[in-house]
Amino acid sequence: MPICLRDCFPKRPRRLTLAVAALMLGACAARQPADPPPAPAPEPVVTAPYESAVLADLLVAEVAAQRDALDVSLGYYVETARSHNSPAVTGQAARLAAYMQDAPLALEMAERWLTQEPDNQTAHEIAAIAQIVMDNPTAAAAHIDQLLADDPQSGLIRLVTQAEGLDQQGNTQLLAALAQLTDRYPDQAPLWYARALHLQMEGDLANAFEANEKALKLNRSHEDAQLLKARLLFEMDDHDAALRQLRRMVRKAPDARRPRVLYIRLLLEDGREEDAISQLQTLSERFPEDQDLRFSLALYGLQRGAVDSARQTLDALLEEGYRPDQIHLYLAQADEMQGDEDAAIEHYLAVQEGDNALAAQLQAAQLYERQGNIPAMRALMVTLREHHPAQLPELYAAEAELLGRSDPEAAFTLMNEALHELPEHTDLLYARALLAERLDRLDQTEADLRRILTLRPDDPETLNALGYTLADRTDRFDEAYRYIRRALSLQPDNPAIIDSMGWVLYRMGQYQQALVHLQRAYDMFPDAEVAAHLGEVLWAMGRQEDARAIWQEADQQQPGNRHLRAVRERLEGGR
Repeated sequence: MPICLRDCFPKRPRRLTLAVAALMLGACAARQPADPPPAPAPEPVVTAPYESAVLADLLVAEVAAQRDALDVSLGYYVETARSHNSPAVTGQAARLAAYMQDAPLALEMAERWLTQEPDNQTAHEIAAIAQIVMDNPTAAAAHIDQLLADDPQSGLIRLVTQAEGLDQQGNTQLLAALAQLTDRYPDQAPLWYARALHLQMEGDLANAFEANEKALKLNRSHEDAQLLKARLLFEMDDHDAALRQLRRMVRKAPDARRPRVLYIRLLLEDGREEDAISQLQTLSERFPEDQDLRFSLALYGLQRGAVDSARQTLDALLEEGYRPDQIHLYLAQADEMQGDEDAAIEHYLAVQEGDNALAAQLQAAQLYERQGNIPAMRALMVTLREHHPAQLPELYAAEAELLGRSDPEAAFTLMNEALHELPEHTDLLYARALLAERLDRLDQTEADLRRILTLRPDDPETLNALGYTLADRTDRFDEAYRYIRRALSLQPDNPAIIDSMGWVLYRMGQYQQALVHLQRAYDMFPDAEVAAHLGEVLWAMGRQEDARAIWQEADQQQPGNRHLRAVRERLEGGR
């Protein structure tokens, strides 16, 4: 229930990865734009003479297609294809099913089409892609085999065009299907390249390198295979050879983007930041309009720890007015990584729009608190409450959490102010109850928790909190037990509630039952505070060495926990 500030903060950017689809069979097909337009719907079928009822159905299908009611159109074509032996109608049904990504129906229509026209390449293409989507790469390979047998020069080009809409899993299955055909078509460089990619994905780097070398032997100008060679060399820990390969490609084709992009990525992975900066500058000069590419490389650099080169690129993009809010956010995170909290705050505060704006402002507030600049933190939180009234409870709770680290009394006063404005907000009541417990105002803690239970009688967290507080801070053990037992009936596998049950049983003198619950809680969630409870019960049972072992294990996992340290000092000091 209490709002944890760390959950509000933006995560670090993920490491960027190259999609298989971007590399697949690059030498066979023309390059596609980053966001290709959707494939056009199949053209209306040219129909042969039909009986009047069939013709009427086909006319309905065409009218439906022209009005974008393709599901209606598909239904009419499929019904007609199943009842009439017409390649034209069956082919249209197969195309429509493929266009609408109905793989089982596309396969059915394509196979029917092939019984009517066994050598139809489009039917083999549709059947192959359908089998791939349905996770049958071996069956797909049979259709691809037929495509290559009929047209070894352009069969793969047509297939790749047909496969443009596949997702990552589909691309993987397509590679698996193509990889099976190298023995039958040993002179097809794209097949060896596909085999190399497939082996790389399987982790078989040595055989992947061998297959890729065969692709290059057949086609030295196969850019994708050249790039894969560099990547494989790098993955096999021959970094110098990989970088030499890319350096040659960059020198030979200085205006080619992909070799230079991979060169920069591998330089960053190899820790050669100065060389990466130089290549980034060249990339910016040669492709000044491609801000997306530079931005992506900068984020990749941040992930690899190349903060200086990433910062240069982000600063340049910021001056160009490119994505200012996102760039301020990443620059703030870079500053924070480097320990420059003042600069980080400045950038966080500059994030004014977008989904991360409020999170960035909250991070600035946390940095103010970390620096001890409480007036600045509080002034910022007041501004945020004014500008974000819909998040008022969360903002009050976040400020109270920050303020409570150094001044719990001021945080308690703030919660009083918040509850004056929002008197029945259960999260705020819970937050004040926790603060009151820290300040030894147990009457207020109990009153707030009971108020929550009036509003939400079956809230297990509140039942547990009230029961634990009574067990730990009073001698009202029977009452505490009833609350915890009720919470445990609602969430029987919650380790926090199991820990509370163990603790109240210990306080009631039932050591063996307490030990069972606390051991279970610790096994489920080896937290330092659970370890403190478990160790205290073991100590009370005369098992001091077992208690010390548990405490030492917990201290290694969570060093410096104050509650654990206090328990150890109290018990070991009293021996």
